Amino acid sequence: MSNIIVGLFAILLCVVNAVVWTLVSELPFMGAAWALAAVACIWMQKWSRN
Repeated sequence: MSNIIVGLFAILLCVVNAVVWTLVSELPFMGAAWALAAVACIWMQKWSRN
């Protein structure tokens, strides 16, 4: 159960960083990088369950 909470927290942080970097810093490339990091967190969480 704790792995799910940690994974969701990591994904949430990545999404928040993507929004902040895109809107506040006006650097859409970094926002896209954080969005990819969120996808990587999802992939690693699924991978670790197997």
